[in-house]
Amino acid sequence: GKPDEHKLLLPATDYYKEKAFQFSHVQITIDVYLFSCHYTDVATLNSLAKFTGGQTNRFPAYFDAKDGEELYRLLSHALTREQGWESVIRVRVGKGYKVSDFFGNFRLRSTDLLTVPCIDSDKAYALQLAVDEKGVSTPSLSVQSALLYTTSFGERRIRVHTLCVPVTSFTTHIYQSVNSSVLTLMLFKQAIAMVISSSFDKAREHIRQSVTALLRSYSYTSNAYSHSQTLQLPENLNTLPLQCLGLLKHEAFRDRNVPSDQRATIHSLMYPMGLGNVEISVRPRLIPIHNLDGKSMPEELQLTASVVDSTSVLLLDNGRHFLVRIGNRVDPKWLNKVFKDADSKKSIKIRDYEENSPVELERVYQVLDSIKTPFHKGTTIVREGDSDELLFFSGLIQDRSYGEQSLAEYMQFIVGDSSQNCD
Repeated sequence: GKPDEHKLLLPATDYYKEKAFQFSHVQITIDVYLFSCHYTDVATLNSLAKFTGGQTNRFPAYFDAKDGEELYRLLSHALTREQGWESVIRVRVGKGYKVSDFFGNFRLRSTDLLTVPCIDSDKAYALQLAVDEKGVSTPSLSVQSALLYTTSFGERRIRVHTLCVPVTSFTTHIYQSVNSSVLTLMLFKQAIAMVISSSFDKAREHIRQSVTALLRSYSYTSNAYSHSQTLQLPENLNTLPLQCLGLLKHEAFRDRNVPSDQRATIHSLMYPMGLGNVEISVRPRLIPIHNLDGKSMPEELQLTASVVDSTSVLLLDNGRHFLVRIGNRVDPKWLNKVFKDADSKKSIKIRDYEENSPVELERVYQVLDSIKTPFHKGTTIVREGDSDELLFFSGLIQDRSYGEQSLAEYMQFIVGDSSQNCD
């Protein structure tokens, strides 16, 4: 996150943007696939996908034995998923409001008309509203989006969504209606756009200030402290502090050395993504897989090193990669049933599943298959004490890392500042 690093994420030329406009004009969406083992100017090439409603996917130093299955799954998904063709999106808002910005991969043809030649459910489009100069004069806000598209059967259809919400002068009503996952998605898209237009520092500050201001305001107006001076959040806001830390520690924004082409890869992949993919990327899930019963998914663990020990095998999933950490005191019989070369000092991997595979391996695959998406790229396995173990612990966002606070420190920061202001 050096002061001028964001300039490396700007397209070096408008050539691909102009080409994208030409493709969009004739209703063509472009997905970009990059395979080079050398530095790649992802930011420039991504213009082809960004302005045609597509997506950029990168496989650095592609090797078929390692990446072939993931590429096949991703391409198959892209070619067979349900899609709308020749689509346009128009958004209208009620009197007293205006759309101030749009976020996502599309071509903006006018102030409220988005062109997306091919549209699918993997992507999300966000908009930001503002109050116009005349101010609010109505008791409710109406927002209407209309999607005009052609089905794969050649039928021209229009899908309309209309939302009407009341305008209130009571802040408690606002807090009750906040959807923390949607807010996280919005902050993610806003911050990526802010990095490119301004700087990493301003993007991180936008994330931090937006969430902190909301939580402090809630604490002022709701008397939300317990006797132990801890902030008691309602269910809909309960995960927001951790999601804020997840954003700040995400490789898209964190203030640590991340190669510019890797940053651009993450930005181009995640910017058009939908709610589920962004949420798991910001707040990964930690699942124990060493004691599966085959009947239900194991309960997710907290994202902190305090739940990690030498007797467990834990799966960390960030929506793009599986990372498995094996403790030194895990039952050797179980390990040999699930992993190849479990007794050696070399790198190990999960066994291939076959008809006569042991039940332990079958249950592990049940978990992996139930949460795997087309965007997952490989599984990394680390043992306790390996140098790569740091990769695993860096995903435990409740702990202090990358120069950012732990969850406990962040909550105490909010409580302490709020208490001083209240005094």
